[in-house]
Amino acid sequence: MRFAYADPPYLGQGKKHYTKHHPEAHVWDDPETHQHLIDSLAGYDGWAMSLSSPSLKVLLPMCPDDVRIAAWVKPFGIFKPNVNPSYVWEPVIFRGSRKRDRSEPTIRDFVSANITLKKGLVGAKPPDFNAWILDLLGFRHGEDDLVDLFPGTGGMADAIAQRASAA
Repeated sequence: MRFAYADPPYLGQGKKHYTKHHPEAHVWDDPETHQHLIDSLAGYDGWAMSLSSPSLKVLLPMCPDDVRIAAWVKPFGIFKPNVNPSYVWEPVIFRGSRKRDRSEPTIRDFVSANITLKKGLVGAKPPDFNAWILDLLGFRHGEDDLVDLFPGTGGMADAIAQRASAA
């Protein structure tokens, strides 16, 4: 199977957080750019996309009717002054995971994993998160391909390599 994972600059956050690494990051502040990304994901057998909780109400209606929402819960997060309640979860929209039978472990539609620190890129995902995305999609090393559309710090590639070494 062919899967994709997308972790684009979050809607409304491109110019604010990502121009240091990507001079064109401001285009992700436009919902239409996200619509084009979502449309392009239709070419994969399954996909997952990270987003912020405030953008869920904008991006979810752009998705096919059969998507599901999963959650990354952050037991340790950054607490900002005057932001209460804090943002300590992020939605993941996913579609088309591998079908599993009863003999396989049931994958939860949430993961609890701490944020990354000092990765040099805002929004870098932790190893446990990346492994969970692979599980969520039903990725099988040696059988499947996963395209990381926004490779950032290479965390997803590391998760795939770790699966390869465990196989």
